[in-house]
Amino acid sequence: MDERVNIVVDAFKTTIENVNIFTVIIVILIFVLIGFFLVFWEKFEEFLSKRYLKKLFYRNGENYGLTQKELDILWNYSQKLNKDPFLVLEYKSPFEKVIHAYVQDNPDYNENLIKNMRKKLGFDKIPSFMPLISTKDIDLFQTGNLIYENRIFPVALYDKDEKYMYWYLIDKKPPFPFDKGKTVKVRFTREDDAVYIVEGKVEDIFEENGKYIVKIPHTFKFLQIQRRRDFRLKVKIPIELTISTKDGKQIKIEVETTDISIDGIGFCIPVLKAKELKMDIGTVFSAKLRFEGKEIETEAVVKNIREIGKNVCYGSEFKEITNEDKNFLIKFIHTEQQKILKEYKKLKIFE
Repeated sequence: MDERVNIVVDAFKTTIENVNIFTVIIVILIFVLIGFFLVFWEKFEEFLSKRYLKKLFYRNGENYGLTQKELDILWNYSQKLNKDPFLVLEYKSPFEKVIHAYVQDNPDYNENLIKNMRKKLGFDKIPSFMPLISTKDIDLFQTGNLIYENRIFPVALYDKDEKYMYWYLIDKKPPFPFDKGKTVKVRFTREDDAVYIVEGKVEDIFEENGKYIVKIPHTFKFLQIQRRRDFRLKVKIPIELTISTKDGKQIKIEVETTDISIDGIGFCIPVLKAKELKMDIGTVFSAKLRFEGKEIETEAVVKNIREIGKNVCYGSEFKEITNEDKNFLIKFIHTEQQKILKEYKKLKIFE
């Protein structure tokens, strides 16, 4: 009897253990299936989202007049570089990096196709006050100096393509102290921007139309030396000046600014009036500006003077300005810059 009971008990235990193992396997399989489904669903949603974004990107790109081939390049290389494709349409910096990657991968790239893309998007030129993004942005005929081992040679940008810039050696003929493979520097100044120093290896030196040309690869890396601490916005703002003459008189005059920055203002005065005021470098004066519903009163000091036509023009620097007024100027200048950029881009797109 006990033996039969033991057999039954053992059989029951075995059955329970088998059931438990089976249950565990089923539970694991369920979790695996749920996990697989979640991963699949996430990938599916990502696929749908990317498909929708691509459709939207192409629709936006068509509004700029871009062709299917041009949009394919921008979309594919945006994905490859992990860049937002919509920013590539709106901003020059990501656009240039995408194009650079495309050119590196495609030695037989179509130069005219890229030029047309830049023109359609308004990226073929940048305003003179905006910093360069790459050496591709240097204007043709920009003058400067090629420097090699402390020797200086005047140059001008003769031509450029997607890979190289071609600098014309002004009034210089062979023999040259540098050759292919040597590293040279090119230093040039953009009037409203900065001084730039570009370094690169000489790819080639050749003669064309009696000119000797140095071929140097494009780069996104260069030294930028600001000519002034802050950007000066060219804008006309009514300003009241109060100048103390040497004999103690105070003269008030109303003019307009020629430019403004958070550091100071520029303005011009007719020659005859300027002779009466006798302002020299170092002269301190009071200034009252009224614009955008704001009034700023401050003192400034004359830093430079130049005669232009029938006017004497002064560059000045604020002596003291409150943080509130400085922040107001920063916001005003930034807003005006953005307006100029939008208008500039609009003109470049539709010209």
